[in-house]
Amino acid sequence: MFGRWTLLAARVLAVLLAVSARPADADAVDGRLPWMRWQRLEGSEPCATDSCQYGNSSRPVTSKPGYHEECTTHPTPIRFHNGISGREILKIRKEAASKGGLRGVMMIRDPLEIVVSGYCYTHRGAASGLPITPANITQMGPEEGVPAMASSLLNEVRTIALAYTVAKPDVLVVRFEKFTNSSRDFDNTMREILDFLFGNEITEKQKQEILNAVAVEDENRGLKGFSEDPKLNQGFNHTNDEADMAAARDALRFVPDDIMAELQLHREALGYT
Repeated sequence: MFGRWTLLAARVLAVLLAVSARPADADAVDGRLPWMRWQRLEGSEPCATDSCQYGNSSRPVTSKPGYHEECTTHPTPIRFHNGISGREILKIRKEAASKGGLRGVMMIRDPLEIVVSGYCYTHRGAASGLPITPANITQMGPEEGVPAMASSLLNEVRTIALAYTVAKPDVLVVRFEKFTNSSRDFDNTMREILDFLFGNEITEKQKQEILNAVAVEDENRGLKGFSEDPKLNQGFNHTNDEADMAAARDALRFVPDDIMAELQLHREALGYT
């Protein structure tokens, strides 16, 4: 998915992997970048460093710099998925049943905000060439571009909603808004993730290292995180201007009634009112 929420999750999960992969007495934090979803097959070694991703990426996503290992050909205990579906969760859960079980995390966001953020991000030229990026989106103002984005992202929202319905009990669902609402909510959500994934398998010192390392991604702390550094993101800042977001939200009223009605249904199903 577009923008900050993908990279926020990526940074958070990168540090989770980096810290949890080290022996308990290690001090340095040096992680690689994974993408959005993380699954860990239970029964694996807590300090396992080998990981894989579903699909292709232009950058390393494992804890070993330079590796580009795809999960279908290189299945490992630690896995990443950018755009998890209900079908994929069920498939991984079935595989994990014979290996001790599954613990995973997926992040969701208000579907209307996905549309708004997606328009703002692609309108300035990011994510060009992707199948879900409307043609000529950079030339469209909000009144035209937001409805086009809503239509283009409808299947993505359906995928998120279906994944949400089958996530429990072994996939924790966290909300993007909890990360951005306040620093307290950011830290509490991180602690929830740590408790769900690791319990007592890593030390309190390691948990605190994770919290310290990912704090840079908390926009309420005023720090410059990975999402905001164009040098690390193919020339793009993955945060959106608030004035642009406000204009795009106002343009939601131009989304066709049938598409808006379905977005609202998925929004309610995901717990947004």
